[in-house]
Amino acid sequence: MSRRYISRTCRRNNRGSAIVTVLVVVTFITILATIMLYISGSNFQMKVADYRTKESFYQAEIPVEELRAQLTEDVQTAFAKAYTAAMSEFSGLGDAQNAEDNYRRLFCEEMNKIWAGRCPNDADGNRVWEVGIHMIAAQPADGGTWAVRVAAPADPAYKNKFDDSKIFSEGWLILRGVEFTYDSSEGYTSIISTDYCITIPDIQWPDANGYYGAAGTEERLNFSNCVNYMNWTKR
Repeated sequence: MSRRYISRTCRRNNRGSAIVTVLVVVTFITILATIMLYISGSNFQMKVADYRTKESFYQAEIPVEELRAQLTEDVQTAFAKAYTAAMSEFSGLGDAQNAEDNYRRLFCEEMNKIWAGRCPNDADGNRVWEVGIHMIAAQPADGGTWAVRVAAPADPAYKNKFDDSKIFSEGWLILRGVEFTYDSSEGYTSIISTDYCITIPDIQWPDANGYYGAAGTEERLNFSNCVNYMNWTKR
């Protein structure tokens, strides 16, 4: 067999090798591109989900902050009325501690009057806090909705008012177990639960000679610091 014949035969046998090589390369590139597209799509979906989750959380925060702002305004109103009444009754109470207790009682009464005007009572005499809170904070304009639920107080004595068990020992009013739930139009849900701790503004009482201390009134009139969150959680 001649060399020319052998060479011609080898060339005929190698004619399909280029196509096979091209197919292998194209298949590899296709698989690689598919993997990259899948990873990119997954990252995009994760970023969208993270954005929607954060957006849902921020929307849930709005009524939480609006309620705090309203409570701060209520504190200012209750303080003005309680302070005026307490100072008019100061001379007949004997000492500063009795005057302080009387002022705190008046303050609590004023806060409860304010909220009694916003919230009806149910058939069992429990204050329906949710009605008053919905009056304060409007529904979002993005198509989502929020709802609020206030836990029933553990002590039945406080079923239609603030849990004021610490008003004389520590000067607090507490609205416990307020839970806001926001449902977005995309199906995302955020829940924020918190207690609102209301610190009764301090009054500087005159001494036996009718003199006040060196401290001024600016500190007690900083009402924005009187309403704070306790046991704040998000899920």
